[in-house]
Amino acid sequence: MSYPVVSIGIGSYNNAAYLETLLDSVQAQTYPAIELIVVDDCSTDHSALLVQRWMERTNYPVTFLQHERNQGLVRTFSDCTRLATGSFVSLVGSDDVLDPELIARTVAEFNRRGPSCGAVYADCRLIDSQGKEIAPSFLCYFNSGAAKSPPEGNIILPLLRGFYLPTLTTTVRREALAAVGPHDETLFSEDLDMWLRISRKFQFAYLPAVLGSYRVHDRSAVHTNKLALNETYFRIYRKGYFEGDAEWKAARHNLAEHAEHYYASQGPEAPARLWFALHETRRPKVALFWLMARLGVKYSTLRRLMSR
Repeated sequence: MSYPVVSIGIGSYNNAAYLETLLDSVQAQTYPAIELIVVDDCSTDHSALLVQRWMERTNYPVTFLQHERNQGLVRTFSDCTRLATGSFVSLVGSDDVLDPELIARTVAEFNRRGPSCGAVYADCRLIDSQGKEIAPSFLCYFNSGAAKSPPEGNIILPLLRGFYLPTLTTTVRREALAAVGPHDETLFSEDLDMWLRISRKFQFAYLPAVLGSYRVHDRSAVHTNKLALNETYFRIYRKGYFEGDAEWKAARHNLAEHAEHYYASQGPEAPARLWFALHETRRPKVALFWLMARLGVKYSTLRRLMSR
């Protein structure tokens, strides 16, 4: 029996403490046709050496690329995609863990849905730095009500309304990647931009199962790069590829939220970001935030005053 190849790309950067656990979870996949790609983004810990030793110890085939200088997450995953030859592509952070049945069940779901399905995603649990479970469901933890009925088909509106897709359990059809073009390497984080572009042309499918572990620790991007993640949405918004009143309404609401978060995080360009958001949304609250930012009033101080 012939199985379509699934390319698993690992973007590695300074996660030596967790990387071997992930590599072992790839090797433990029950699906028989996996192409493993690891791109190390010039780690300063022993991540690269760990990968090389793991390859020697297990004899598991790996396409291994090391960047000579740090180039960022999006370029790292872009290289993973460029090196991938499989019919499906899965991109995984180097601190996460895959359940053994993830790829097998995902491919089965692609086969069930047919060629119009461009991406399949499943749920995952949250774990801490020691591997202890924090929450049983990523979708419930990050998406509250949406987790009761995870979106399928065209998911542009849910994404613009703040729906978070677990990247480690999301696999994309190669034809979908080819249709929407390469990763935008000007962005800090590629996830949302890619999901929006794919959803314009292909259907998303939800696989109702918990099939991985998303690790949260003090070096997670959600903790260390809040301002860069915020900038990503501003850049996506400026692309202006939304369609119809509902999409633009959701996009503008999201823009106002990101402008507020940027101000709350004491971003150095808060007045400019808030002014842009005000021009786009015409919201009184954004006008207030812009004025206070111009006057040098901290967000925390303003919130205290507003709560009295």
